[in-house]
Amino acid sequence: MEELRTEVLIVGAGPVGLAMALLLEKLGIGCMIVERREGLHDAPQAHVISSRSLEICCALGIDDATIRSAGPDPADTLNVRWVDRLVGRDLGVFSLASDPDAVARMFAQTPTPVCNLSQDRFEHILFEHLSPDTSVRFHHKWIGFEKTDDGYRSQLALGDGDDSVAIRSAFIVGADGAGSRVRASIGAAMEGPSRIQSYVTVHFEADLRDSLGDRSGILFWVVDADYAGVFIAHDIDSNWIFMKEVDPNEPLGAIDEEKFARLLRGAIGTDVDLTIHSMNAWVMTAQLSDAYQQEGVFLVGDAAHRFPPTGGIGMNTGFGDAYNLAWKIAMVRRGFNRDLLLSYQPERRPVAAANSEQSLHNARKMSEVGQALDVDGDGLTSMADLEAVLADPARQAEVQAAIDRQAAHFDMSGLDLGVCYQSNAIVSDGPPPVSDRPTLEYVPSTTPGARLPHAWLERGGERVSTLDLVRYDRFLVLSFGAIPDLEQAVEDLVAAGFPVEFIHVGGATGLQPVAEAFAELFSVDEVLLVRPDGHIGARLSARKAKQQLPETLRRLIPLEQEPD
Repeated sequence: MEELRTEVLIVGAGPVGLAMALLLEKLGIGCMIVERREGLHDAPQAHVISSRSLEICCALGIDDATIRSAGPDPADTLNVRWVDRLVGRDLGVFSLASDPDAVARMFAQTPTPVCNLSQDRFEHILFEHLSPDTSVRFHHKWIGFEKTDDGYRSQLALGDGDDSVAIRSAFIVGADGAGSRVRASIGAAMEGPSRIQSYVTVHFEADLRDSLGDRSGILFWVVDADYAGVFIAHDIDSNWIFMKEVDPNEPLGAIDEEKFARLLRGAIGTDVDLTIHSMNAWVMTAQLSDAYQQEGVFLVGDAAHRFPPTGGIGMNTGFGDAYNLAWKIAMVRRGFNRDLLLSYQPERRPVAAANSEQSLHNARKMSEVGQALDVDGDGLTSMADLEAVLADPARQAEVQAAIDRQAAHFDMSGLDLGVCYQSNAIVSDGPPPVSDRPTLEYVPSTTPGARLPHAWLERGGERVSTLDLVRYDRFLVLSFGAIPDLEQAVEDLVAAGFPVEFIHVGGATGLQPVAEAFAELFSVDEVLLVRPDGHIGARLSARKAKQQLPETLRRLIPLEQEPD
């Protein structure tokens, strides 16, 4: 049997597995990806890339513009429509740009506002940024592992045959999706409902630009009971998904392709040239793994959590998993105590739990629109109901009000940017401030555990974000007032083997705030110790920072053995 070696074995070449590899590359940690499929996905799945995921991409060196240019025209993605047919009449519209205050908040809180890009295209961008040194072995099925003195020995089956290969690694990261073999291998079980609803997804190609006219959008909810489903416009000119709910009590066996092709054409509402590429059945769940790790084996992405798609945060939560985990593995490989790895599950599982709950809430809340459209109260939205709504301005207003109440479905900035960790890798000093609408609205703060707030700075005539100050391979000591000898304290820590750097904003330095809002976020009376993942590890008193810093950093990342 062929036997290979790598530092970290990543099982799964979806977007989260690819992101994990890119992060490890950036840290100088060798890795290998194995994937049972013959290649990357060739059909769209997820399409929302959140602000935080885009921030992570920027930290990886993948320019925000590169991702946006690969996606649809932003003007095509601003509206969500409830319709009688795709090429038909609107019953109501939710505009993502309808609230100027919300748009202004988004642009003030992140340098990378949310964008839409099909997962398959996103995967190819991630794949193209991998180093040639990172081996990606497609058509290799991960079978299981055995523990060794220095880590793990995994067995893989090649293709569909009997040939096999062994891979020795110090760590294993399971990014192998909902049916994760890695999860099963550590004896972890999924908690939560395993079957909320069943769907058939039809991927088809059609140019519907002219047919839609000025009715562009990213989602089209067809509400007539005969053809009810949702169209996702990955690209109005070519790339579409139609998602149709099916009876949850019926087993998902062979798909009646003729039936669903007929339903697709009926839901479109006019005869158009189209090509159906695939049909797939799947089950909506809301589940979390009861364990995210077992010693040096970790779960990320769908291997650790599965959400309803309502809100589009499944892949983005997986991106956060990878960003949280990779730097910790690198620190341990550099000689820091393995207890740092124990912070992964306490930090990431509560995030997944909150995101799962909100996704499920979004799915259930959508019923309010159906109730408003159901004029005769029989529990079905028939074409007769829709004609009655369209003929009654008061009823139309009720439907639009129900649609407007779905705002959290389409804007979850609070969940995305407002994550605040608690673990042994954080020196907590209290809860962060929160909005009255915590899902929708993010409140920036310097509370330990929270993401470092974004603010624009100027350096040598160039505009940079506070987020750009954070380097993924080291901690950052960030000060905003003159503190004697603090820089020397940081240099002493570097000499002792700690990866940390000092940056001062303001004063006589070359790094200056460009807006008055900066002073509302950052105080000259505090010093922030920021982790490599951009979350604040500790908040120190400026007056005592020189004395507090060494002990605090040693608490967060203790060396296995301090130098003499």
